[in-house]
Amino acid sequence: DFVAGLSVILRGTIDDRLNWAFNLYDLNKDGCITKEEMLDIMKSIYDMMGKYTYPALREEAPREHVESFFQKMDRNK
Repeated sequence: DFVAGLSVILRGTIDDRLNWAFNLYDLNKDGCITKEEMLDIMKSIYDMMGKYTYPALREEAPREHVESFFQKMDRNK
């Protein structure tokens, strides 16, 4: 899976890359990305960045990031 994903990122068309990114966030594969799905991924990303980043990440940052994104991008409000 890792190598296939890397291949899409490096050599895929823009549509391939967009599909890959969408599928990364669509955890239950229902064709929609919910706030909860995006929050799960964002928390994982923030966890990988670690607690020792500068400036320090606030605990509520992932939720704020997701809320801001959905306010700007969600067409199904």
